[in-house]
This record gives sequence, structure tokens and C-alpha cells, in this order.
Amino acid sequence: MNLKNKLAFLTTLAVFSQSVSAVPFTFDGRSLGMGGASTATADLATAAWANPAMLTNQRPNDDFALLVGFGVFARDNDDLLGDIQDFQAADDRRIAAQNANDIPAYGQAIIDMAGAVSNTAEKDMAADVSGVLALGIAFDSFAMALSVRSDAIGAGTLSDPSCTYDPTPGSGCTLIELEQQVTSTAYNKLNIEGVVATEFGASFAKSFELYERKVSVGIKPKIVDLKGFGYTEAILSIDSVSNVLDKENQYTLGTFTSMDLGLAAELTRSIRLGLNIRNLITDEFDVGNGQKLNFDTTARLGAAYHNRLMTLAIDYDLTANKPLLANPNFADLKTQYLMAGAEFNAFDFVQLRVGASKNVASGISDNAAAPTLSAGLGFWLGFNLDIAATYRSGAVGGFLQTGFRF
Repeated sequence: MNLKNKLAFLTTLAVFSQSVSAVPFTFDGRSLGMGGASTATADLATAAWANPAMLTNQRPNDDFALLVGFGVFARDNDDLLGDIQDFQAADDRRIAAQNANDIPAYGQAIIDMAGAVSNTAEKDMAADVSGVLALGIAFDSFAMALSVRSDAIGAGTLSDPSCTYDPTPGSGCTLIELEQQVTSTAYNKLNIEGVVATEFGASFAKSFELYERKVSVGIKPKIVDLKGFGYTEAILSIDSVSNVLDKENQYTLGTFTSMDLGLAAELTRSIRLGLNIRNLITDEFDVGNGQKLNFDTTARLGAAYHNRLMTLAIDYDLTANKPLLANPNFADLKTQYLMAGAEFNAFDFVQLRVGASKNVASGISDNAAAPTLSAGLGFWLGFNLDIAATYRSGAVGGFLQTGFRF
């Protein structure tokens, strides 16, 4: 698999197999550009996901907002795709050596294939795909929003690995056994599992005066429709996962009904605190083989400083977020983010955003725990256009959204 095919394979995985980390609190262009921070900074269009209480904390002239957006975030923290590429390159050498009757080269290719398999131990890859649509309306002390969001969540990891070659008698498989296994589609399988969660929500918020400071409370009743899929193919033959969503690979999980709660409080005219609690009503789904998909209560706390020219924000997950997948092989994909970001406003025409986030959850790989940097631009051209990108070693993502506000 050359580099072009590798990138195409990862893109196909992102689009068709979807993603793996727990459904993000919010995934939109503005917050992504600010490192993901949004709990105390969300606008009328994004508050439905970031913090429903923020619906009443808008600029005086913003009474209506419409948002449509799409984003993708793919990650391969430990270069599992690189190992698959190495395996397939060694298999190409094996076939060439076989055709040339080059026995030493053939044997070395078998050893290289086995080495690539051994490198895949406990590795996985993932991608998040999100599509969002929201409509928000604000009044003097009351606001509401209707929102639809679809998060495709999935991951891939290797199963049924071939045996380990060891020339010492009784210490491992023989070279002949190794050859049989690495050249068989019964071993070294890429397992892809995923969930597509489509959320329909109606958010409501009300503001109050408490000790001469504005305090807001918001709720969002929601219904989440869940579908799952699974796909398995040996890396010996795989070059695409475009058929992962074929009907025979899909199954219906059911519908989940719950509610989110949001709080926002202005400590001063420029400093605000926010709290978003998701899934006040929990639920679980049996996906078979004794595995259960859990929707647990999670919470995120945020703080922000803002004036006409600048907004500074920081968010922190008060709880670790489990992957929205039942397979215990993906347990290391849990997240608990610390996020910080800034937005600089130029005459309400252009906004420049920068940010960073770090996954502080325990039991994750060093690469997954590395800081992720992000940046974004917002434009007002009679309509809003927001673009954001994020990057760290082994992970890349972006979000594009448009809409109106007035």
C-alpha cells in the first residue's frame, strides 16, 4: 500500500467506518478553532451542544442564528496503518521472490510480514465524522433552539494475529507454520466497529438576576437514534473499506431518550463560568457477546473572559468519557480533555482563533496524550463562514460550517 493508497484508506475509514471516541460535547468550527473550548463561550447557533444555558448569553443584536456544518477528525495514534502498509509491502516482495524462485528473499519477506503483525499489538485507529444543523432564537430573557446532529463513531484494530516465529523448539511456531498463517486470510484481520448516533434536540434557556449578576439555566430534552455496524477483512487482501456500511454489516441498536442540563453565571461583566451536564438519564444497549454500549452521565466545566476585541476560554472534562463502543479492545480510546483557546475579533468582520487541547485520561498511549493544536478563521460576509483545523502527530481534523445570524 503506497502513501497515496494509505491516505485514501484512512479517508475511506473516516467516511465509511466513522469514528471512535465518545460523542464529543461539541464539534463545530468556532470551538474547534479554539481548542474545543465552548462551555462558557458558545453562541446562539452552537449552545445546543456546548451548553444550553448559553442560549441567553448572546450579543444584543443576535436574536436569530442558523448553522450548518460538517467535520472530520481522523487519528492513528500509533501508526497502525503504517504497520498494515509494511505488511502488504512485504507481501508484495514475497510474491515477487516466489515468482523469481528467490528462496532467501521469500523467507525474509515472511519474517518481515510477521514483524509487521507483531507491531500491531494493542494498536487501533479511529475517525470522527460529524454533521450538524441548528436553529436558535433569543428573546429578552428566554431563548430556544432546535438541533440535529449526526455523529458517526467507529474504530479499527487487528485481531486473530498470526503466530510468532521462534527457531527454538517448543518456543513458537515454525517457519512453515508462520508462512501458512501470514499468507492466509484466516489470520491478521482488521476489525472495524462503529455506531452512528443521530440526535434530535430541543433546547430551552432562561436567565435570572442573582446578586445583580446574570445567571442562566438551560435544558435540552433529546432523542438519539442508534445504529451499529461491524466489518472484518484480512489485511492480506484489504485495500478499501467502502463496503463497510452494506446492509449485511449493519444492525439497529434502538433509541435513547435523555436530557442535558446547562448552567452559566456571570461573575463580572467580562468573566463567565459555564457547566454542561450530558445524559442526566443514562441507558445501556446489549450488542451481543456479553458486551454493552453505555450512555453515562458526563460533565464539562468552562470559564471565559471576553471583551469586544478578544475572548479567552478554558474547558475541562470533569469525568472521563468512555468510547461509544462496546468492544473492550477500544477501552484505551477514552478521553478527558483540558482545552484552552482564544478568539481575536476584527470589527466583527474577521475572527482569528487559536487553541490547544490535551487528553489527560489515564491508560492511554503517549501519542494520544500529546497536545493537539488548532486554529481557525471566522468571516462575516452577509453570512457566517467558519473554518477550523486541528493537528498533532498521528491525528488531523477539520470543520467547515456556514450560517446566518441577525
